Amino acid sequence: MNTVCLLVLAIAALLAAVVFKRHKSKRRKDLYTMTIGLDVKFEEYGPELQLLENTGLPLFIEGYKGFGKNFLRFPQQEGFESYFFDYICLAGGPEKQGSFCGTVALFDFANAQFPVFYLAAENDLRKPAIRGFEPVDTSAFAGFPAGAGLYGSDSAVLRAFFKPETAALFKKEAGWSAQGAGRYLLLHKGSKLVSPGNYMGFVEAAKTMAFRLA
Repeated sequence: MNTVCLLVLAIAALLAAVVFKRHKSKRRKDLYTMTIGLDVKFEEYGPELQLLENTGLPLFIEGYKGFGKNFLRFPQQEGFESYFFDYICLAGGPEKQGSFCGTVALFDFANAQFPVFYLAAENDLRKPAIRGFEPVDTSAFAGFPAGAGLYGSDSAVLRAFFKPETAALFKKEAGWSAQGAGRYLLLHKGSKLVSPGNYMGFVEAAKTMAFRLA
C-alpha cells in the first residue's frame, strides 16, 4: 500500500474518531438538558460495575468489559427506586456472541420478590452463557409472546410467576426484555440507545411495566 493510501486511511480514521466523540458528547449534553427542571440526578458515568454484578442480574453477570454511561437516578416512588443508563458490554453465549449497547432501566424494590430469570424478546441476544440459566419450555405458559425465550434455573417457580396475565403483558407490550433477581428488575428494548427525544416516554413506559410486574 503506497504512502498516499496510508495517509488517506489515517485521515479517514481520525475523522471517524472525531465524529464519534462529538456524537457521544452531544448525546450526553442532550440528555443532561432533558433533565433540567426535573427531580432527576444526572451523572456522566455509573453505576459502579461491582454494584451491578451484585444485583445478580444476568446481563451484568454475563457481560464483560462493561460500563455504564449517562446515569439518571429518579426519586423513589411506589416502593421502588429507578435508574436509567446506557450500558455497553460484550455478551452472548458460545453459540451467539456479540456486543450489547443499549439503554436499560434498573429497578430496586424494597422487598425481594422476583425469581431469577431472563426473558429475551425475539430480537434480543439469546442463550445466556451463565450456569443455571437453562431454556424453559414456555408451551404451557398461556399468553406467552411468540418468539421470546425464557431462561432460568427453576421452571416451577417461573411458571408460578408468569401467570397468564403476566405473560400476556409481554405479548401486548412487544419488544421488552426483562431480567429479575430478588429485589432487582431490569428492563430494556433490544440493544439500542433510546434517543433523547423519546427518553421520557421510555422512562414512563418502563416504570409502568415494572409496577405491573411487581
